[in-house]
Amino acid sequence: MRIPKPLFDKLAVKAFFRQPGADHLGCGLFNINLRNLFAIRYFDTETEHLFWQERYLVLLTPLKFALVLGASAFLAYIILDLYTGNITPVEALSRLPVVLVLLGLFSYLQVSPHAVSRINTIAKLGAGLSASHLLVVMLFDGDPRYYEDTWPGLLPMYFFSYGQMFMSLRATLGFGWCTAVAMPLSGAYIGVETVALIPSILNLLIVNIFGLCTRCQLEAYSRRSFREKRNAENSTEDKTRFLHQLSHNLRQPLQALSCYSSVLDTACSQQDNHPIQHIAGRMGLVIDELNVAVNHVLDIANLESGKQIPLLTNVDINLLLARLENQFTAQAALRGLKLKVCLRQSPPYNIYSDACMLSQIIGNLIDNAIKYTDRGWIVVAAVKIGPERLKLHIVDSGTGIIETMRDDIFKEFFRSNRRQSDHHSQGLGIGLAYVSAATKCLPQHSLQLYSRPGRGSDFQLYLPIAVSMPKIGTVMPLGYSLAGSFVMLIDDDFEVLDAMTKQLVTWGCLVQSLSCKAETLAALAENIRAPDLLISDFYLQERETAHDIIEAVYADCGPLPTIILSARAIPDQEKAKLPADTLLLRKPAGPANLMETMARALGR
Repeated sequence: MRIPKPLFDKLAVKAFFRQPGADHLGCGLFNINLRNLFAIRYFDTETEHLFWQERYLVLLTPLKFALVLGASAFLAYIILDLYTGNITPVEALSRLPVVLVLLGLFSYLQVSPHAVSRINTIAKLGAGLSASHLLVVMLFDGDPRYYEDTWPGLLPMYFFSYGQMFMSLRATLGFGWCTAVAMPLSGAYIGVETVALIPSILNLLIVNIFGLCTRCQLEAYSRRSFREKRNAENSTEDKTRFLHQLSHNLRQPLQALSCYSSVLDTACSQQDNHPIQHIAGRMGLVIDELNVAVNHVLDIANLESGKQIPLLTNVDINLLLARLENQFTAQAALRGLKLKVCLRQSPPYNIYSDACMLSQIIGNLIDNAIKYTDRGWIVVAAVKIGPERLKLHIVDSGTGIIETMRDDIFKEFFRSNRRQSDHHSQGLGIGLAYVSAATKCLPQHSLQLYSRPGRGSDFQLYLPIAVSMPKIGTVMPLGYSLAGSFVMLIDDDFEVLDAMTKQLVTWGCLVQSLSCKAETLAALAENIRAPDLLISDFYLQERETAHDIIEAVYADCGPLPTIILSARAIPDQEKAKLPADTLLLRKPAGPANLMETMARALGR
C-alpha cells in the first residue's frame, strides 16, 4: 500500500510535524496554544503504514458517498443551467463527462479488490477533477459574471476537502491553495475587475486558513487516537504474553502439588486418627481452591483477549447437571445445606453451548450459592420459556445481595464483608467474574439476577435450545475403579512426573513414567503388556509433542485411550491432528477431575 508522504516533504516536517513527546495543552485566549496549533506527531515507517491502513478502511464508504454526491451535484447544476437557458444542449453534453468520471471512480471503489489502497489517489482525482472542471468552464465561457457564481461554489468543496481525511495532508493543502491561486488568476484572465477580485481573494484566504487549522487539528487528533489505541493493544499483547508464561510456570508446580497432596491424604486416611489427617485434608481443599482461582484468572484473560473461543455443540443439560450435583453435594453437606438439582423430565434435553465453559459457569454459580448460604437449601432447575430458550435457575436461601452490590459481585477479586469474615468460605472472589465474562462470549446466552437481602438470590441463566437428541439416562458414578490399570505416563517435568506417578500408584494403577519419545520407544520394546491408558503432556523437550508420542505408541500397540494433560493452550490446528477420541485435560487437574477423566477414557 502506498503511504502518502508528509506535507511538502522536509518543509512540511519542520512546519507541521513534531517529534514524539508529551502533548501540550492550550493556553491563553480560548485555551489556544499557537505553538502547537499546527503540531502533528509523525510515526515511524511501520506505524505510519498501519495508521494509513486503518484510516483507509474507515474512509472507504464515506468516499463512495462523496463521489456519488459530487456527481449528483454537477448533474443538478447542468440540468438547472439547461432549464434556465444559460447553456445549450451541446454545452450540457460537454459538461457531462465530469459526472461520468465521478461515477466511474465510485464504480471502481465498489468492485476493485484494491479499492482500499487507492483511496488517496481516487480522492485526489475527484477533488482535482471537480476544481479543474469549474475553472475550464469559466475560462471557456469567458464571461466575467460567471466568476461570481463559480468561486463561491468552491467554498463547500474547500470545507469538505479539509474537514474530511480522504487525502494526505500534503495533497489536501496542495489542492486548497493551488485552487485558491488559480481562481483569482482565471478571473483576471477573463476580465474580472481587480476590485471585484478582492472579496473573493479574501474569502478564499479565510477559507484556506480555517481549513488548514481544522485539517491539522483533525490530523493530530486522529494520530493521537491511533497512538493511544496502539499502546492499549500493545499492553494487551504484553499482558497476554505474561499470562501465557505465568500459566505454564504456575500450572506445572500446582499439578505436582495437587498430586503430592492427594498421596499424603490417601496415606493419612489409611491410618486411623493420624495426627495430620485433618491438616492433609484441609491442604487438599486449599490446593483445589487455588487451582480453581488460577484457572479462572487465566480463563478470564483468555476470554478478554479472544484466545479462548467457544466450541459450540449439543449439550445434554441433564447429564451436565447430574455431574455438577455429584461434584457439589458433598460441599453443600459440609455446610449443612441441601443441594437439590431438578433434572428435566420432558424435552427439550439439549442446549447449544460450550460444554466446558457452561459447566464452569453453572458450577461457579452453585459454588457461590453454597458459600453465601448459612443454612437452608440450593435449588437448580431448568424450565422452558419458549420454543428456543431454556431458563436455568440457581436459587438459594442465603443472605441475598443488596442493590448497590449487584454490579460489584461480577468484578474480579470482589468479596463482600460477610464473605471476608467467613473462615469456612475459601476463594479470591473470581468465580462470578468468570461467569460474567464467559456468558458474554457464548452466543444467545445471558444472565439475570434477582435478589432480596435476607431472602436469598436467584441467578437466572438463559440458554439456547439445540436440536433434539436422545435422552441420556446414565449418570457418572461418584467413585471409579482404576485398580490394575496399566498407565503409560509421559511428562518432561520431573516434579510433575514423580507426583503423578505416586498419585496413580495410590489409586492402584501400574505406572510407567517416561519423559521423551526415546524413552517411550525403549519402554515399548521391552513391555510384555500393552498400556491400558496413555497420559502425556503435549509440549515436551527437544521440540517433541504428544503427536510424536502417540505416533510411537500407536505404531507399537495400536489405538488406545489417550489423555493429553497440558499446562499450555493447544492451538486448534494441533487439536485437529489428535485422534478423535483423545481427551484433553488442563493442568493443574485436581484428583477428582483426573480420576473422572481417566474413568471416561477407560470406559468405566
